[in-house]
Amino acid sequence: MRLRHIIAYLIGAVEALLLARLLLRLLAARPDNPVVSVFLAATGPLIAPLAFLDAGQPHFGATLELSTLALFLLLVIVGLAVEQGFRRLDSSGKGMS
Repeated sequence: MRLRHIIAYLIGAVEALLLARLLLRLLAARPDNPVVSVFLAATGPLIAPLAFLDAGQPHFGATLELSTLALFLLLVIVGLAVEQGFRRLDSSGKGMS
């Protein structure tokens, strides 16, 4: 039960970071702002494997980062699958005892 909560918190934290990055890029946050710059640099490695999705996008101004959106949706699906797996383990464990 404890492992279930740890995994849920980790996935939720990464989803929150990705959502914040997506909103910053959609609202055209200035990358020369130190806070925004540090945040984008810190979350950059998360989306690096999917950066090819943003190859044609401008680097400045309001942009919809498809890599961030894709990773966010992938994490939602993975989180739901993990939760479903834990539910199956819980229900099979109750039936055995």
